[in-house]
Amino acid sequence: MPIYHSPADFLALHDWGRGLPLLDVRSPGEFAAGHIEGAINLPLFDDEQRAAVGTAHARGGKEAAAHVALELVGPQLAAKLSRARHVTGRGREALVHCWRGGMRSATMAWLLEAGGYVTHVLAGGYKAYRGHARQDFARPARILVLGGMTGSGKTEILHELARLGSQVLDLEGVAGHRGSAFGGVGLPSQPGSEEVENRLYSLWERFDFSRPIWLEDENRQIGAVTLPDPLFFHITSGRLVLVDSPLDCRVTRLARLYAGSGSAEDLSQGLERIRKRLGDESWRLCVVAVREGRCTEAVRRALVYYDKAYAHLLERTKREVVLTLDPPADDPVAVARLLAAREEELAG
Repeated sequence: MPIYHSPADFLALHDWGRGLPLLDVRSPGEFAAGHIEGAINLPLFDDEQRAAVGTAHARGGKEAAAHVALELVGPQLAAKLSRARHVTGRGREALVHCWRGGMRSATMAWLLEAGGYVTHVLAGGYKAYRGHARQDFARPARILVLGGMTGSGKTEILHELARLGSQVLDLEGVAGHRGSAFGGVGLPSQPGSEEVENRLYSLWERFDFSRPIWLEDENRQIGAVTLPDPLFFHITSGRLVLVDSPLDCRVTRLARLYAGSGSAEDLSQGLERIRKRLGDESWRLCVVAVREGRCTEAVRRALVYYDKAYAHLLERTKREVVLTLDPPADDPVAVARLLAAREEELAG
């Protein structure tokens, strides 16, 4: 008989790919939309078969669905067991889950046990895992939020903090987007919100919550990705550290970044997204500057909008600012070292 586990115990056995192999028996489409970090997709049904079973259940109930399922999967059972042996290696102990912890995981657990495995099943399935992750994001934490005007080098500072041993949850890195209207320039397509949330949780769950955790000051939306509410609450309620970098440093940084990573067409599309906020005349001058290779001029104009927007956000939210740094030069390494040395004090 399979052993059923709560999400917390199930994840502990898996240890994000370092423990027992995890077989996600949902369809390939479900798996692609989002899955537990380190899981292996061993679908009981493909996407079309899953739809056929669902239709049978809607029309004839559980018995009719089971009949269709057996017709579809029966001839493939030997091949699925062989595939399970291949992906799990020499071990004969595995974790299994489906969407709700029902028929699909029970069927795969039965097959594996017939093949000599000890099986562990996620009670409530992937749906229970998702609820557990959302709840765990809300746990109390000593959050430090790194803020500052666009182009202040916050991402580089956070990366250096991580290198120095601080705990950093790189929201933009996991979301595959830099957060502004130009945030996707030069980057591949973003993963979906569900998959980003799963990846963030695989990092969050491993933090030491007696120590501070750094986040970047972000909107709820990072490109096409929406942050889970409990995580966004940490951003809005955390202790804010502001980096007040000089305008010229920020302009130089952004011009170097975007001129080197995107085409004039990519940058023009980004400008189109903030056209109303820039105003038609400023937008037109930015577009002309980009097309003529004067990226620095375009960046300087665009920052007028971004700086006003961030200043308004700070005024409206009235968050606690525990430190404002005024670095004289563009030196993320020096800033990170200072913050790493003071993070316990700053976190309170």
